[in-house]
This record gives sequence, structure tokens and C-alpha cells, in this order.
Amino acid sequence: MSAKDYRVPEPGYKDYIKPYPELWWTKKRPYLLFMVREFTALFVLLFAMRLLQGLIAISKGEAAWNAWLAGATNSVALAIGSLFALFFVLFHSITWFQAGAVVSPMRIGKFEVPPSMFVLGNMGLVVAVAAVIGYFSLGG
Repeated sequence: MSAKDYRVPEPGYKDYIKPYPELWWTKKRPYLLFMVREFTALFVLLFAMRLLQGLIAISKGEAAWNAWLAGATNSVALAIGSLFALFFVLFHSITWFQAGAVVSPMRIGKFEVPPSMFVLGNMGLVVAVAAVIGYFSLGG
């Protein structure tokens, strides 16, 4: 289609926009799961911001770090929030790997890696990296 084939709308012309109900995404399971996945990103963000506060406290010195650490270890709400964040981070990462397996299938030669193997391989890598970080964090 060339530029001369395009017809310019007359002044005052408006495109028809089909109205959608506010909760249209609840009607189909894939849309609902996608929206839940996007919602979990908020909890991931809140948890990351809390950890960033800890890094800022470290940069301000030992007294600020000890105060942040005392607040972090004595807070039941923070512990419950951290459990929610852990659940949501796991859900977010699993669904991310599932989407990645479908969007960009992996081939090794003529063999196409099944999506389940792709997801399990990535999750195994995540567990391995977390184990190494945990080992060195705990003084290993």
C-alpha cells in the first residue's frame, strides 16, 4: 500500500473502539494467569526495594546497618511479606521460563528440546546458583 492509497479521515472522524468489560481478562484462564503473573511483579519490586534499603544502610555505616538489620529480623510482617515474595518470585520465574520455552524453542542439532525440559533445566540452574550463593553467604 503506497502513501497515495491512504485516505485521510475527514475532520471530526473517530474510529470505533469496541468497549470491553473491566474484568475481561478473568474470562479466559491464560489471560488470568498472565495478569496474575504481572501482579506478582509488584511483590518482587517491594522485596527488591526492601533489600535496596539494606544496601543503603550498609553504605551509611555500621550503626545504620545494625538498625536496619534489627528492624528486618524483629518484624513478623516482614517475615510474612518475605514468604509471599518468595512464593511470587518462584511463580514469576517458573512462568517466565514456561513462556521462554514456547516463544523461543531450543534445538540441539535436529533434536528439539521439549518445553518441560527447558523449564526444568532453567530451574535447576537457578537452584544451583542459589546453592552456591547460599554456601558462600553462610561462610562456606
